[in-house]
Amino acid sequence: MSLTCYDYLKASEKRNGNFPAAIAFGCKTSLTKLMRDIDSLAGYINSIGIGDGDAVTVFLPNVIHAFTSFYALNKIGVIANIVHPLTSPDALKEIMITTSSKAVFILDILAADYADVINDCGIPCIICSNSDYVSPLVVPAFKVFEKKKSVGIDRYKNSIKYSQALIKGHSVKTVDCHDGEKTALYLHGGGTTGKSKTIMLSGANINAIADKLEPLDIPGLKPGRECSLVVLPMFHAFGLAVAMHYPLTHGYTLLPMPQFSAESANKLMRKHNITFILGVPNMFRKMYEEKHFAGPHLKNLRLVFCGGDFLPERFVKEFNKKIAEYGGKGKLFRGYGLTEVGSVCTANCYGAVREESIGRPLKGMTVEIWDDMKNRLPAGQNGEIVVKGSTVMQGYFSGDNTVMNDGVYVDKNGDRWVLTGDLGYMDKDGFVYFTGRKKRMIIISGYNVYPADIENAVLELPFVNEVCAVQGYHKNRPCVKLCVTLKYPMNHGEAIDSIQSYCKKNLAKFSCPRKIEIFDSLPRTKMAKVDFMALSDKYTPEG
Repeated sequence: MSLTCYDYLKASEKRNGNFPAAIAFGCKTSLTKLMRDIDSLAGYINSIGIGDGDAVTVFLPNVIHAFTSFYALNKIGVIANIVHPLTSPDALKEIMITTSSKAVFILDILAADYADVINDCGIPCIICSNSDYVSPLVVPAFKVFEKKKSVGIDRYKNSIKYSQALIKGHSVKTVDCHDGEKTALYLHGGGTTGKSKTIMLSGANINAIADKLEPLDIPGLKPGRECSLVVLPMFHAFGLAVAMHYPLTHGYTLLPMPQFSAESANKLMRKHNITFILGVPNMFRKMYEEKHFAGPHLKNLRLVFCGGDFLPERFVKEFNKKIAEYGGKGKLFRGYGLTEVGSVCTANCYGAVREESIGRPLKGMTVEIWDDMKNRLPAGQNGEIVVKGSTVMQGYFSGDNTVMNDGVYVDKNGDRWVLTGDLGYMDKDGFVYFTGRKKRMIIISGYNVYPADIENAVLELPFVNEVCAVQGYHKNRPCVKLCVTLKYPMNHGEAIDSIQSYCKKNLAKFSCPRKIEIFDSLPRTKMAKVDFMALSDKYTPEG
């Protein structure tokens, strides 16, 4: 029987011993203390009648409570329904009803705005405070701040403070679950079809990610002396599996950031011995451009992984050059994955790097390139990226206790493949190259136009910072629309003329943009990816 995530963490505790498991607001929490709180929290949840197979909503930013709640729920077989903490009240209510959530965790400074919808659901609320994990010397100051920010929290009809829940659950004997194949997580993503879906992952899925990442790390890990800066949120599979579960179970101290800012991230890197960080391109770009990025602290970096969106090779080289300037041996590596496969499934790593590539499949994962008839394509040919392996999701939750398998193809051997909806090709050495998203493909006069090809070309221009090619319309006919941000101030007309001239020289006729718009910044999704849907033109009879 596969281990649960809790059991996996427990086993790592025996292997690594006690060490600072997390740091919040300068205060260290030991692994022993973390495990004690996890057990107490599990006891409280069990004591209010919630157990194996139930679901509880975790509505928290990156705080230590997000870690303890996940493992506590997992210990007793409760499904953690992890939701973006900036989700609107009505949307949260809908998600909690759909998943039949029996309780909810929320941060006190966010809680007041959600009291009505949580009361409507009639479920208990565990209210977490940052002061739960700070030094006793600064607790009074934190409580003054939290009291100001949480006015209206008394409207909750059925709530308990996190600290009180720990006390009440401390001596409760829990009914534990040790089956890692059971559903452990509900995560909410775009789905491989482009529609919002609730993705079901097991504990075994998440543990498999941790196992597969270990060979990519530098040998000689020293528990308590390595530190992971957790900038990706827990509602993101990449954040939960790779930024939290992997490092915590392999001796890293977690340094969670409740809200990302480039300045704060860089200052934390300066203050602490940050050796591991992963994020999405927009985060790394902002950190690199912020004035506190460069410095001797870069020498500490060992592992820097980036996924979630396109990352230009030019930026990778600039980033790694800056690390090397300060004597660092760490490198920024591209990876690729999606929630449906537990997060990451391919990655570059030390000794196995290929320019422009998203890496080779992780150990035990199979990645192939298929055509529309589900035939495997040879090296060098472009098609849909498909994935199978031990991290493949259980399916999509439909809301009526059934599992939907759209997005998963079962072949004649019974193997389950995730059809990613992403396009790419594989070289003869097994490195995978991402070329675009199937749902982003633009068809002009019968020709397939791939936005990534256009974006890669335009990024060669020295004054271009970011670019997104999307569906546009000109006189009722489809065309390529280019959305651009600039590295420095310049005349927009001159910039547009330069881009148009460059595209005519370097792109096929149908790939040349008919429309070019300059933006101060490009809109982002909740996952910090460029929101190409918001940028795309909507067809109107007027064109």
